[in-house]
Amino acid sequence: MVRSGLLAFSAVLALVAGARAADLASASAAPLYAAPPPAFSWTGFYVGATAGGAFGGQTLNGPYGSLSANPAGFAGGGEAGFNYQFPASNVVLGGETDFQGSTLRANYGSLATPAGVLTGSSQLDWWGSARARLGLSFGNVLPFVTGGFAYGDTHNQIALGPDNFSSGGVRTGWTAGAGVEYALTRNLTAKAEYLYTDLGTASTPLGGDGTEHTRAAFHAVRAGLNWKFDWNGTPVPINSKY
Repeated sequence: MVRSGLLAFSAVLALVAGARAADLASASAAPLYAAPPPAFSWTGFYVGATAGGAFGGQTLNGPYGSLSANPAGFAGGGEAGFNYQFPASNVVLGGETDFQGSTLRANYGSLATPAGVLTGSSQLDWWGSARARLGLSFGNVLPFVTGGFAYGDTHNQIALGPDNFSSGGVRTGWTAGAGVEYALTRNLTAKAEYLYTDLGTASTPLGGDGTEHTRAAFHAVRAGLNWKFDWNGTPVPINSKY
């Protein structure tokens, strides 16, 4: 009986020693840690949408005098671009292109002339731009200035007495402005922006009665949301050596 008891006691000791060794091996195994997310950077491609208003004072000038209008309308569309934040710097350089539909319309009223009553109107159906951007990053806040090439589809209608005249098509010019962008998350940003766009002067011949000239220039104030494709990628698990 004593021998049986010794054998049982030895078996229990062996089980306890095995379990202890397993615990020690498990404790010495290196745990897995997730690398901390990389510091936020504005670098990366982005796409988004904007909406807002367009307005401006426009004039119709010709041989019989001038008429003025203060048009206003809706503008909205999409945009895409790329930012590069210089390493160890808050300077952000980028480029952006956008395309906007517009309801901007100008009605110039009427003017009595020797050839009859003169009336006119102008409209901007759509416009777009390709611009450079320069900003200074304050963490997730990015104030910026922007400027570059602009284009748009403008149309002018002039009536002089019983006769009607029109001109229009795609015009080119320039645009410049400023704004601020705010990173809501690592990938979603919101912005507010002001742009002044000048598409030059359009001419509408009136047959033998001269030519009317319309300046296609306007202001735009808009807000937008962009989705930024994170240039740094996502953190991956690493195996600690300690």
